[in-house]
Amino acid sequence: MSEPKHIKILLLIPHLGGGGAEHVMATVAAGLATSLASGPDAAQFEVHLAVLAADGDGAPQLPEQVRVHRLATGRVRHAGLKLVRLVRAVQPDLVLSGMMHLNLLVLALQQWFPVRTRVGIRLNTTLSQAYPGAWTRWAHATLMRRADAVLCQSEAMADDAIRHLGISRERFRVVPNPVAVERIRQAVQVQRRSDGSSRYDRSGIRVLCVGRLAYEKGVDMLLEAWQRLPIHDGDELVILGEGRERATLEAISRRLGVEATVRFAGYMAETITELAAADVYVQPSRLEGMPNALLEAAAAGLPLVSTPCSAGVVELLRNADGVWLAETIQVDTLAAALRQAMDAVRARRTAENNNRQMEHEFLRPFEQEAALQTWSQCLLEMSRRPRR
Repeated sequence: MSEPKHIKILLLIPHLGGGGAEHVMATVAAGLATSLASGPDAAQFEVHLAVLAADGDGAPQLPEQVRVHRLATGRVRHAGLKLVRLVRAVQPDLVLSGMMHLNLLVLALQQWFPVRTRVGIRLNTTLSQAYPGAWTRWAHATLMRRADAVLCQSEAMADDAIRHLGISRERFRVVPNPVAVERIRQAVQVQRRSDGSSRYDRSGIRVLCVGRLAYEKGVDMLLEAWQRLPIHDGDELVILGEGRERATLEAISRRLGVEATVRFAGYMAETITELAAADVYVQPSRLEGMPNALLEAAAAGLPLVSTPCSAGVVELLRNADGVWLAETIQVDTLAAALRQAMDAVRARRTAENNNRQMEHEFLRPFEQEAALQTWSQCLLEMSRRPRR
């Protein structure tokens, strides 16, 4: 029996640590490097990961099988020459970029890559919302037509890109973000047991929001929505994350008079303690792809509140049990959805003292093992496609 063929892939991200896109690509790199694709044509992946800048907060410890290349260019626009040299040195079967500006650079440089190297890009946002102008639409469409494959986080994201750019559907693939659902679920159970009954003895509702403190994450809308709610004794809004808007958001909380019930907890690499202590999770974003923090909160079994921040999020959450989806991305509808969720938690607690984690059935495709198998098969197919 012949040895399985090594498929050499080079994944590209700005840095390790930080946001959801970086987390997904690091998880994929680790998973592919330590597992085999299944089936009669099984292939062993040789995984390379290139990063442009120094590690950010919460940078993961990758297995030794992942070969990390640090280009030390800082900004994407300074990475061109080093990136071409790296690709020509590694000679990968496939290059896959995972962030938008990096995607465009890779596609612009593709003509200098080895002939055998396929190029794929992963979208991490809804194009029509993030890049609505005619000029940016033309630039994206022109360059993205060079891609051998475009990976999206949802069918809705792919449909949006197809309409927005006029690219044929056969280039698109939908691959879910891998989420360690069972690990998160068990860790939350352990944390809650160690906390004893205090979580359910308190009268208030603890609402958790996780995300970068930037305009697109909508924390300013969340603070205004919180100010409109009938706050009970013990109610608390915990905001987990850092970013350039922190001082502005803290000032907003003081102006609204809610600072006594709002806690800016800063960045945490491990969120299990806060997930275990929360009663409701809220995603107030103006713009998203498929937010990992929302998926991890679902894995923790929390009731969920979200704005319709992307078609993919709406597609995922609409009509799901234990989910309150705001009608619009506005303060009043966010406040209404959040109030309904908090009232439901209060009623359930009064009736049952129920500390059972919710089962969010929509998580099944995101379970890490299943998602990584989807990624494996997708990348294997991409590496074997004829070069465009």
